[in-house]
Amino acid sequence: MTPDENEGIGLLSGTPPVAEAKKPAPGAPAAVPVAAPAAPAPPKPQVSTFLTLKAVEEGPREVTAGTVTTLSAVLTSKAGEPTSLPIGIEVAYTSTYPGEGAEWPVHWTPPGKRTSTELFARKIQALVTVPPGSGVPLSFEITAPVGVRYGDRVEVRLSVTDPDGGGPALRLTLACVARQAVLAIKTSRGYEREVADTLLARAEEKPDVVFALLVPSSLRGYVFAEGMSFEGVHEMLKGIRKARGLVDGETTLKEVEPLLVPKITVEGFVEGAIVELISGPFKGEKARVKKIDQAKEEITVELIEAVVPIPVTVRGDHVRMLEKGGGKSGG
Repeated sequence: MTPDENEGIGLLSGTPPVAEAKKPAPGAPAAVPVAAPAAPAPPKPQVSTFLTLKAVEEGPREVTAGTVTTLSAVLTSKAGEPTSLPIGIEVAYTSTYPGEGAEWPVHWTPPGKRTSTELFARKIQALVTVPPGSGVPLSFEITAPVGVRYGDRVEVRLSVTDPDGGGPALRLTLACVARQAVLAIKTSRGYEREVADTLLARAEEKPDVVFALLVPSSLRGYVFAEGMSFEGVHEMLKGIRKARGLVDGETTLKEVEPLLVPKITVEGFVEGAIVELISGPFKGEKARVKKIDQAKEEITVELIEAVVPIPVTVRGDHVRMLEKGGGKSGG
C-alpha cells in the first residue's frame, strides 16, 4: 500500500468490534465473542388517573467517555391542589464486560433545592411536591467515566405511586449508553503512515482503546482514530515519534466521510479541453485533451506548443482545466 492510496489501516465503521472473550489456554477452542446488548425500545410516557411521567428525550442517550450529559423527565399532576409524592430513584450499571464496568457518577438536584446529591448504585426515595395542573422536572447529571467500555450503560429508574391508589406505580427508565469517538491526531507532514503503524502495533495489545485508524492521503498531517476516550488515545500516543498530539474535541463521522471515498481525479474533463500541466517534466505547458481513462484516472494530452504533437499520458490530478472544448467525456 502506498501513501498515495486514499485508504487507511482500518476503516472508521461507526461500530467497534464486539467485546473480546478472554484468551483460551493453548490448545483450547477459541471462545465466541459476546455481542453488545440490543438497545431497548424508547421509554413510553406513563399515565395514571392524576399523574403523567414522561421522558424529555426518547431512547437512551449515546455518550462518549469523559463527557457530562443531563437526562430529564417531567412529572405532571392533574390534581386540583399541590400533591406531595414519594418518588423512587434507582441507579444501575451494566457492561458488555461482566464485572469490569466502570461506575458512572450520577447527580441530581431535587425540585426546589439548590444542592445536588450524588446517587450511587442503590435505590432511594425522595418526596416531591407537584403543583396542580403543572409539571415538575426531574433532571439527572451523568458523567461517562474515562474508563468506560463500548456498550456500557447506566440507568436511572423512576417510580411514582399514584395518590388515588387506583393503579400500579408509574415506572420510567432513563439511560445513557457509551459509544466510540472519532479523534483527530496531529502528526508531522509526511509521517502520517509511520505514526499510524506504531499506534496500530500498540492498539493490537490494547484492543479496547483504539478500534480503527484512517490515514487519508488527501489530508496531510492528520491520522484519525476511532476509540473510546480522549485520555486513552492520548496515553497510547506518548513516545510515538512525529506524533504531535490530539486535536481538542470530537470529530464526527460526517466530517470524515468525504475522506473515505476516493476522488475521481478525471471527473469533469472532456476530450478537446485545454488544460495546463501542473506537475511533472512539462509543468506549466498548455495541452489539449485527447483521451480520458476513467478506470486508471489518467488523461492523454498533446502539448499545444510542441513542434511534433506527441501524446503524453499523465495522472488526472497533474492537470488543471483552463477551457472546456467541444467533445465527449472519457469512459
